[in-house]
Amino acid sequence: MTMASRETNLRPLLREGALYWADNARVICAKCAGQSALYTGRDISGQKVERITVAEVRAWPDDLGILRCASGCTALTAIAGPDGWPLERGDVW
Repeated sequence: MTMASRETNLRPLLREGALYWADNARVICAKCAGQSALYTGRDISGQKVERITVAEVRAWPDDLGILRCASGCTALTAIAGPDGWPLERGDVW
């Protein structure tokens, strides 16, 4: 008996340069997300991660500083790119 060959070409679901709301309002990016979130779109607790929109970046209170991921490796601007999503900041720290 032979086992059928299974091809597993997993592709990340989270995009580089984007931020996502995860469980408990934690902000993650593709660089610092765990493998579960990166490849399934769900964080380790099973909650679906949601991509942060331009409107959410614009609504972010100034006194909280720049909207960035929990690890600080990715931050967003309030400017929409050609795809309609917020652009990544170049000056994260």
